[in-house]
Parts: sequence; C-alpha cells; structure tokens
Amino acid sequence: MKTKLIIAYLLISNLGFSQFNSGFDKQEAMNLVAICNYWLNGKIKDVDSTYIDSTYKLLYESKLYKMDNRWQLWQKGEKAMVINLRGTTRKSISWLENFYAAMIPAEGNLILPDGQKIHYKYAQNPKASVHVGWTMGLSFMMSDILAHIKEMNNKGIYNIYITGHSQGGVLAHLLRAAFEYFPDSTLSKKNKFKVYAFASPKPGNLFFAYDYASYTSLKNPSYTIINNSDWVPQLPFSVQSPNNMSTPNPFLSLEENDFKIPLIKRIVLKRMYKSLKNPIEKSQRRLKKRLGKKMKKQISKKVGEFETPKYVQDFTFVSVGVPIILDAWKESTDDKIMNLFWQHLPAHYYQLLQKDY
Repeated sequence: MKTKLIIAYLLISNLGFSQFNSGFDKQEAMNLVAICNYWLNGKIKDVDSTYIDSTYKLLYESKLYKMDNRWQLWQKGEKAMVINLRGTTRKSISWLENFYAAMIPAEGNLILPDGQKIHYKYAQNPKASVHVGWTMGLSFMMSDILAHIKEMNNKGIYNIYITGHSQGGVLAHLLRAAFEYFPDSTLSKKNKFKVYAFASPKPGNLFFAYDYASYTSLKNPSYTIINNSDWVPQLPFSVQSPNNMSTPNPFLSLEENDFKIPLIKRIVLKRMYKSLKNPIEKSQRRLKKRLGKKMKKQISKKVGEFETPKYVQDFTFVSVGVPIILDAWKESTDDKIMNLFWQHLPAHYYQLLQKDY
C-alpha cells in the first residue's frame, strides 16, 4: 500500500512539475524579472544572491550583435526553457535602436549589413505595422535563437518562457509574434509560449496589437508588467490620423463627399476636419523623417548599410499583451539623472511584485 501511495505521489508531483500553466504566476514573474536584472550585475535590495530560484540554470549567453543586443538561454527544471532578451545598454547604438522609431509593415524583407536577406513576419493583418529599430535588432539574433530552441526540442523541451526588461521586453513581444508565423520546418508546432515582458515600450500599431491579441489573449497569454509611474512603457510617441483607422470610416467618407448633406454644411465640416487633420499628418511626416531617414543614416555609420521596407505613414503605437499594473515605487534618490530611471529599474519591479501584487 505504501509503495502505491509513493508511486502515485511521484506521478502527481512530476505532472505538476512539468505543467506549463498559462495563467499569471507571481513567483514566475519574480524569478524572470530577477533573471532580467542579471544583466545589470547588481543585487536586488533586501534580497540575497539566491533570489533566482535554484530550478533556473543559465545554459548559454550569446555574443554581442551589431546593435548591442544580446540574449540568454536558461533552463527551468526539466521541462521548460527561458529566452531572456537584454534591454538598452549605455552604448549609443543601443539607444539609436530605440530612436529608430519609424514604422514598417509587419511582414517584409530586410537586407542586413552583411548582405543577408531576412524575411520577417509579425502579423497576418496587412494593416499591421511595427517599429523598424526593434525589428532590426531582433533580426540579427533570430537564427541563433532558433538554433538553440531546436537543440532544446531535441532534448524533449518544448515549453518556452520569453522575457525581457525595457527594450528586452518589447523584443520579447516581437519574438513571440515571430514565433506564431514560422512554418513547422523552422519552429516546431509542439512549442508552447508564455511571455513576461517588463517595462516594455509599445512595439507596433493598433492592427499589430489586434493580431497579437488574437493568439495570446486566451490560450497563451502574453503578459506586460508595468509600474504605473514608469515613463518607458508610454513610448514611442503616438500620433493617429484618419488614414490609420479601419475602413470604411466617416472621416474618409467626408473627404470623398459620400455624405449626402447640404453643400454649405459639407464645406464647413470639411474645413473643420482639415484644420484638425493637416497638423496631425504634418507631425507624422516630421516624425517619419527624423525617426526614420535621419536615424537610419546614424545607424548605418555604425553597423554598415542595410535596407528596410518603405516606412509606413503611421505612428499609432499601442501597448500589447495582458497588462499587469503595479503601483509606483515610493522612494527616490538624490541623483537627478538616476531619478529619471528610478521607477524603471528591474529591481524595483521585483520589489513591487513581491510587496503589492
């Protein structure tokens, strides 16, 4: 009888250990933001060096890529892996990647500085657009990430956590989107994904967000964890014009004189509409020039010449993922420069999860 009970206990324990729960798990989130903090080589306040659970083991750290991106592969227990994408560093190229904020179609081709042609796909919706700089940064790393996933698949590991803080968080969302559209020959359909993105900026437009939600909202949630006083998740700036909306829409109908209203009223309405629309479109053109063409020149000087799809006339950046909102960190520092990032630190996200959520 005792033997049967022991066997039953072991079977249940193994089942629980290997289970890939799709719900938000506070302890998972704390471990993963601690892993994100690993890049900073610093301890988390009031937490000793064992704050990363012993079931997580670092297996691999990538080389530095041209835009100063890097990623790690961790193993969690026997049945899961973790892809940890590094955030912005102090190097100028890393910041240029963020500022290179023009939008490109969510499916297209890049030609990298070494001449390699990369096909990417982050959404099915033809109106979906994404941030060009982060698309570039992820493209440099993609083949290495896929190769290591295949190695883990060969060991029978198909559960994949994707995590990152700040720039790493938005790359985590884009990586999850890319995984959705790879053919089975590139990425096995046996793989299951769970995203914990901390302090992530906004990766793309509204139609990208719609597409992303279509496969992450219910079955495989993708979480975006935000400190409500952290300014980074509020970027990039967002400017929406009527042309960025679904069609048909009443504003474009007004332009095309589809409304059957008296001539004088129609003239007045169109003038009012243009007085609102024209400044918005001017702002979009200015943003596209400064955050597109000019940033491309700066980046090309550092990494070499490259080609991207034509920029889209859209700056309607929105957040993606299921939001987990944390109340702001109450303390501050006397260091004025540090205060700009005080609410953004991964260590503080750890503390907020530990204390308040």
